[in-house]
Amino acid sequence: MATVLEEVLAFEIAAPVPQTAEAVAAPTLLERLRKFLWLSSGMFSVGCLASAFAGYTALRAFESAGTNFLAAIVSAGLFGLASVLRFGPDSD
Repeated sequence: MATVLEEVLAFEIAAPVPQTAEAVAAPTLLERLRKFLWLSSGMFSVGCLASAFAGYTALRAFESAGTNFLAAIVSAGLFGLASVLRFGPDSD
């Protein structure tokens, strides 16, 4: 009876990973820019919300939280628009 390690090694030997240029296509500059815009808008939105809530928790004041919250809402809107326009990664 074969062990799990032997089965894994046999599978890796039987199914090699293609290393040709045709098999692995590099993303274009436009695809990279679209993904960057999608990721950066989402991360900025989360960062603004986190700083607004952290500022309120630490200082118990809303003076700076309003600006951060507004920036987070605008960024979340951009993230939603980028998601609707399918700027994010493809779900194959």
